[in-house]
Amino acid sequence: MPIDLEQRILTVLEGRTDADGAATFGDLSRRFGVSAVLIRSCARQLLDKGLAAPSMVTIHGTRTLHGLMPLPHQQSPGVP
Repeated sequence: MPIDLEQRILTVLEGRTDADGAATFGDLSRRFGVSAVLIRSCARQLLDKGLAAPSMVTIHGTRTLHGLMPLPHQQSPGVP
C-alpha cells in the first residue's frame, strides 16, 4: 500500500516543538525507511507549498537545507 510521504512528514512536524529542533533529512529517512534523496524531494515540495519551514546549516560557507521545522503557529488578532 503506497504511503503519502508528504503527509507523514507533516504529521511528524506537527508533533515537534522549537525545543526539539529540526526534523533532519537523515532522521526522516530512517523513520520512514526511504532514501534521504526522496525526503529532500518531498521537503522541497512542502516548502514550495508553504507547509513547512526550512532548517538551514552552513557547510563550507554555503547555506544548505538540511531539514524541516514546523511552521510557527499564528495567533489570532487580540490573542496574547
